Amino acid sequence: MSKYTEEELNQALEDTGRLLQDVPLTREYDLDDILAEFGSGAVKPPQPVPEPVSQPQQPEPEDPAAEPAPKPESIAEKPAEEEAPAERLKEDTRTPEKDSPEPEEKAAPRERLVSLEDMMDRTVSAVMEEESAQRQLEREEQERQARRARRAALCRARLAAVGRFLRALAAPKARPEPEPEGEEAIPPEPDMAQAEFEQKRLCRLHRGATLRCLLPAVLLVGITAAETLVTLPAVWTDTPPLRFGAVAALLLAQAALALPLWRDMLEGIRQRRVSCAWGALLLTVACLGDCVWCMVKGGEHLPLAGAAALVTLCCEWGVYLRCAARRESFRLADLGGHPPWSVQKTKAGAIKCQGRLEGFYTHAMEPDMPPKWYNAVLPLLLATACVLTGVVCLSESKPAQPLWVWSALLAAATPLSWPLAGTLPTYFLSHRLSHSGCAVAGYSGAKAVSGAKRMVITDEDLYPAGTLSLNGMKIYGEELGRVLSYSVAMARAADSQALPLLEQMLSDQGGQAEALDDFRWYEEGGAGGTIHGETVLLGSAYFMRRQNVRLPKELKVPSGLFLAVDGQLTAIFALRYQPSRNVDWALRALRRNRVTPVLAVRGCNITPEFLRRSFKVDAKPIYPDVQTRLSLLEQARLTGPAYAVVYRDGLMPYAETVLGSRKLLLAARWTIALALLASVAGLLLCYYLTGIGGYASLTPLQLVLFQLLWLLPGLLLAGQVKHF
Repeated sequence: MSKYTEEELNQALEDTGRLLQDVPLTREYDLDDILAEFGSGAVKPPQPVPEPVSQPQQPEPEDPAAEPAPKPESIAEKPAEEEAPAERLKEDTRTPEKDSPEPEEKAAPRERLVSLEDMMDRTVSAVMEEESAQRQLEREEQERQARRARRAALCRARLAAVGRFLRALAAPKARPEPEPEGEEAIPPEPDMAQAEFEQKRLCRLHRGATLRCLLPAVLLVGITAAETLVTLPAVWTDTPPLRFGAVAALLLAQAALALPLWRDMLEGIRQRRVSCAWGALLLTVACLGDCVWCMVKGGEHLPLAGAAALVTLCCEWGVYLRCAARRESFRLADLGGHPPWSVQKTKAGAIKCQGRLEGFYTHAMEPDMPPKWYNAVLPLLLATACVLTGVVCLSESKPAQPLWVWSALLAAATPLSWPLAGTLPTYFLSHRLSHSGCAVAGYSGAKAVSGAKRMVITDEDLYPAGTLSLNGMKIYGEELGRVLSYSVAMARAADSQALPLLEQMLSDQGGQAEALDDFRWYEEGGAGGTIHGETVLLGSAYFMRRQNVRLPKELKVPSGLFLAVDGQLTAIFALRYQPSRNVDWALRALRRNRVTPVLAVRGCNITPEFLRRSFKVDAKPIYPDVQTRLSLLEQARLTGPAYAVVYRDGLMPYAETVLGSRKLLLAARWTIALALLASVAGLLLCYYLTGIGGYASLTPLQLVLFQLLWLLPGLLLAGQVKHF
């Protein structure tokens, strides 16, 4: 910008105009002269110079130093020279006089004036820059506001998501309704004989591998114990190739003998499953590497080959137990042929239905709950062990045997109860149930049968055939044949357990049942219908009183069947229910194991109070309304995929199936929980001891004892499955 303001320039122009108002102009200037002087500073194009008029030559003065007199044109152009010194200086610079003996003095530089065009350009540029800066500020402010709005919207969305998550946690989980059992798609299944033969082959293969792996494991554990408890000869302790080479040879031999385990591990990889064999393989490799390290560089601590051998042995044993349990279940299904009953799941709990084998093989071959935990937890534990090994090796302690530290952490991360958590209880349960004539389709079948902790019980379960008898009969003002025909018609429509007794009496009388119309059930414990236009009622004494039927005052029939026609008592059939010892044991076992029976009975006398008086035990059964009972009875007549099969009558085999399944679930879950606790505790303890260099408290024998002690609760829990 110029140092003169616009007002100062205007004032200077006005003053100049007033001063030159009365001064005559000595020269006219064209537009090019003005622009050359005050405009953009461009040089005016050269004008043709007119030739001077020839004049007589004057004699030159003798004095060479005298300067020639100035010409008249120079005097006339003197005012113009004052106004345009820069242009004249440029011309003099271009064409200097050669005859001048002295160089012309250079004119002093004058301050260049700012033209109006430059001033306008600069003013417009300044205004445009100011407007551009203002627009930039506005855009930045808009962007800041947009960012604030986006952050606020994101914060609101996150808060809304957190609110929905908390509401979902607080709200009760809506369980999806199970599809009807008849519509469940079941893949093609092999014959039970073929399935049993395949499991028998696998059982022999893994049993032989388990027995062969047992000998190296015992020898390695013995060497581990002898290193700590017994003073060994110097030839053993002072010869690293002998000491560590023998351990490595035994461990390598066990790994070679456990080839079926590694094949099963590869089969699990194809099915995208992680098994405990991964931990056993990684631990074996770490121990073999530690043995090689000690033979090459020497080592103070014995490699943890005993712990690695025990892990491999338990993994192989677990695979054998799984095959043996499946073989036992398939053997029972193959020997019994078509089962009379199968156990299915409903909303009310387990229910005994018409027998079928479809679905039993599919459910038995499904993976258990422990393998699902292996997939989720075992890779995390093994990765944690590897990371902690790196932390210990890079710390200040600098262990002399880094592979020993790695094997110790891996052994702590793979407890011995992992591979036995689901297979050992299933093996015990399959052998226990085979003696009672029933079998469960593995862990999946046990979960479906006992997941609800309820089982549906019918009249035939509580009082099988032969336990109901007629203790007497009394008729009021009617013929015996007519009473029996009415009673048989009502009992047949109600599907009563007393129907065989009444039909036998009617057959002895030579009569036949009457046609029944408008049959209906009553909530009070009875049924009704119409025969020849007469209203017929059949039910208990309580039902008759609720229907305003007069009963004898001195009535002493606790479990009778009453018949009334048009509101008048017609007959009383005294029934005798003989309690079964198996049913009594089953009800007491249900009470001990907190499994609730659901009464789906048709008999009007079978109520919770009647069962309490009959069996002298309060099983706290559920007695639903009549519509629910009838619906459950209809489901019992249908067929569906089998989760368990039952080949014996009575409530006891059915109860053993449900209770054994419940025991299996509890044992597997508690064993998994203890195995997780053992893994975490072992990892933390080994990391602490190796980090501080406390190898005196972390000897190979102590680590083996640590594994065996955590295995003991799993064995005890699995043994409880056999006891109801």
